[in-house]
Amino acid sequence: MKLNVSYPVRGTQKLFVVNDEHSLRIFYDKRMGALVHADPLGPEWKGYVLRITGGNDNQGFPMMQGILTSERVRLLLKDGQPCYRARRDGERRRKSVRGCIVNSNISVLALRASKIRKLFNLSKDDDVRRYVVRRQLPAKENKKATSKAPKIQRLITPAKLQRRRHFIAERKARKTKEKAMAVEYAKLLALRKKQSKARRQSEKRRRSLSVRRSSASA
Repeated sequence: MKLNVSYPVRGTQKLFVVNDEHSLRIFYDKRMGALVHADPLGPEWKGYVLRITGGNDNQGFPMMQGILTSERVRLLLKDGQPCYRARRDGERRRKSVRGCIVNSNISVLALRASKIRKLFNLSKDDDVRRYVVRRQLPAKENKKATSKAPKIQRLITPAKLQRRRHFIAERKARKTKEKAMAVEYAKLLALRKKQSKARRQSEKRRRSLSVRRSSASA
């Protein structure tokens, strides 16, 4: 069976091929959405909890949520339902889908690693770094043994708080500068309007004066 494990926090996924049928029995008779402890798969899976999100059987038919059977059934599906994409408006078609219960006929199983806070029931104030399951890497030539852990997203650290304060300060300064520029522009616009009005009035007085002079000379 192929296990497609995704980590939504980082948006990554990886495909694992597991040939041991005995270790795969932890997924049998489990429904889509169930949580499964992955310890029996091997020492590298120790501490991981996987959520079943879907899968395909040996012939490529997908699993469908809500079908409480482990066999294949034919359903009349319409647009908006999973496992079917309508080509026309109002079109319905009978399609073969697999039930939402896992059995030995499933060839590819989609899994999702649960989030750390939800897994350990932690609050936003708790430090999640010490709850991360690290994978030990063997020592190579002229190198020490190291460990590897997944990257933690949305981790609150002093550096992140400083970056947030800096971003807020920049935003306030930008708004203050925009307001000052708007006030200056309004003053300049009022001055230009006043000058234009005075120029029009002076031209009007000059024209009226010239008309009176021409009429007086005639």
